[in-house]
Amino acid sequence: MNNLDAARQLVSSSLVSSLLYTHPNDLSVSVSRPYPFSESWWAWAADTTVPCRWMQLLEYYSNRDPAQHPEYDIPAEFRQLIDQVCALALPRSPISITTEVPLEISSRGMSPKKAHEVTQSVAYISNLLHSLGIDPRGVRIVDIGAGQGYLTRALQVHLGTTHLLALDSSEVQTKGAQRREERTGIVGSITQKTIHITPTTLCESIEEWIGNISSQEADPAPVLLVALHACGSLTPDILRSFFIQRTASKDRPLWTPIAMIAVGCCYNLLAPQDFPLSEHMSTSPTISLPTSAYHMAAQIPGQWFRTPESRADATLALRKVVWRAIIGARFAKTADDELAKIDGTGDRPVMRRLGRLNNTIYDDWRTFASVAGKKIGVDFGPDNELDAEETRLIGELEVLHVLRCIIGPLVESLIIMDREKWVQEQLGGWGTNDMTVEMVNLFDQATGSGRNIALVVAPRPLGDG
Repeated sequence: MNNLDAARQLVSSSLVSSLLYTHPNDLSVSVSRPYPFSESWWAWAADTTVPCRWMQLLEYYSNRDPAQHPEYDIPAEFRQLIDQVCALALPRSPISITTEVPLEISSRGMSPKKAHEVTQSVAYISNLLHSLGIDPRGVRIVDIGAGQGYLTRALQVHLGTTHLLALDSSEVQTKGAQRREERTGIVGSITQKTIHITPTTLCESIEEWIGNISSQEADPAPVLLVALHACGSLTPDILRSFFIQRTASKDRPLWTPIAMIAVGCCYNLLAPQDFPLSEHMSTSPTISLPTSAYHMAAQIPGQWFRTPESRADATLALRKVVWRAIIGARFAKTADDELAKIDGTGDRPVMRRLGRLNNTIYDDWRTFASVAGKKIGVDFGPDNELDAEETRLIGELEVLHVLRCIIGPLVESLIIMDREKWVQEQLGGWGTNDMTVEMVNLFDQATGSGRNIALVVAPRPLGDG
């Protein structure tokens, strides 16, 4: 069984499915809801004599060297689940990229995370084109979802590309990119355009652009498609555009895509028809993920304990989830509250009323409970300390949520592997083996680039049989 099929089987298992379908908000309100675990597991999680059971799970997950695992009394079922997830999820260590001439990319206006992404992308694209024997100066580059245009401008400066098209669905982003472009003096080589991107509009926009700059060329213009963090269904749509244009039946297409590099994100915005995408995954046994699974796919628990700061951030994030669930349970005892749809998102009217609270509100329980009570219109009285039942429940909900987060990277891996499989199917149906698809760990997650896997469709390197 390959990793794609094994990952599908694990995500579809009753245990993982019940985890994804059970949000802390749901469990804290309805004790009649089936628990994802056996009773003994919950007893372990609720043992108040051992604080922060969830940290034991994270340390076990983060350290894959069995010889260094602390002797925690983690239930065997938890260990087995974490071992399976780690074995099947895609590896995330970033590739090392060096260029003949070191890149000196200005980080002005960029966060360290964005600067890292731009630098890595430019270096990778430069190396890819040179490995294919392609002069970057003769390539037309389309930056899809270009935003403020940081990558577009960096590609122009460091690759010497004279024709770039920057597309975005937001006029605000496009105008911002234009202003930045004018300030840097890079005017004329970059075309900015705002469109609602679909396979059709993408192909048409590139066709119009190429017609304006390359109408006298005898051969189709070579075009490289690039998308950094293409939200929702944008990555599948770019893939569709790639194959639509490669198989265009026109006598003389104005352009042809020579390669595509896309890093996806925002899986919660995926159109229903875009997962599963491959024929392989669409056949029996079928898979159906709850809405929550696409939200959990954005989690990067492997980075939670990387530094003291990241550990503190993770602890605060978990506290928010669990404390809000406890307040939701208290509210349910005082008023009718519609339960969430069974999709694992925990979306309930009371949570929308609670809204966002400043981080400092979560410094201590009494402050939080007082502020939260006022927001939802319930007076919990002067003594709003946690009772024994709530204290035990906190331990249970912490373990529940952390396990859900640990499953997240496996869900994302399944989505990416499905896309890779779809491309392989298209290449096979295309009847040629002169192109390949590869998953490349382009970014370092430690920089904050949680979505770090690029799907690269390109010709086989020169000399690669």
